[in-house]
Amino acid sequence: MASIESAISEQLAQAFTVCIPYELQPGMDQLPSDTRHTLLGELFRLAVQAWQERCLLPRHGPVTLEFLLAGCDVGIELDAPRARLTLVSLIRGRH
Repeated sequence: MASIESAISEQLAQAFTVCIPYELQPGMDQLPSDTRHTLLGELFRLAVQAWQERCLLPRHGPVTLEFLLAGCDVGIELDAPRARLTLVSLIRGRH
């Protein structure tokens, strides 16, 4: 039983964490609820995908991605060595 618990603990320790910095929280709060829900869903989907494909990510620093989602320009940083996905920019409705 202990080996199962340690395997689960090891998997959880390797899971990616999603971080939304305090400075970006007001921007998240101002989004319409459906847009916020879509954005949060995509951040967590990307975190799961990054964890599943972590062996393909660079091990020497973060990767920055930018994309358009639900009318927002979104920037994220994937840091494989730290197992962290961070929202780094959020600009609403520039397009």
